Amino acid sequence: MDFDVNLMRDDRCTLVRVKGDIDVVSRARFEQALFEVVESGEPLVVDMREVTFCDSTGLNAIVAANRRAGERGTAVHLVALPPRVQRVFRITGIDKFIPIYDTLREALGELPSTTR
Repeated sequence: MDFDVNLMRDDRCTLVRVKGDIDVVSRARFEQALFEVVESGEPLVVDMREVTFCDSTGLNAIVAANRRAGERGTAVHLVALPPRVQRVFRITGIDKFIPIYDTLREALGELPSTTR
């Protein structure tokens, strides 16, 4: 499956929509998108509903982005992980320190009303 990543900004966060496999082939594009948002200081919401696979390089990119976001006083929020992908996050324990929401509405409800 083709990989695609799109950024959509609004006044409260940047939404990163991801489609396809997050693996060694797509990691660089995925990581670049995450870090672009993190470096801006905006809260980051990653919509993963169309992710079909996530390997250790994808997990690493998310953990690194979350660490950097924390250093900048913001956070990474994950949304709509398919069961197969969510299982990987559960097994590795990443779900213990990066919030995962079932819906975009839930994630947005946890964000501050304004970022600046």
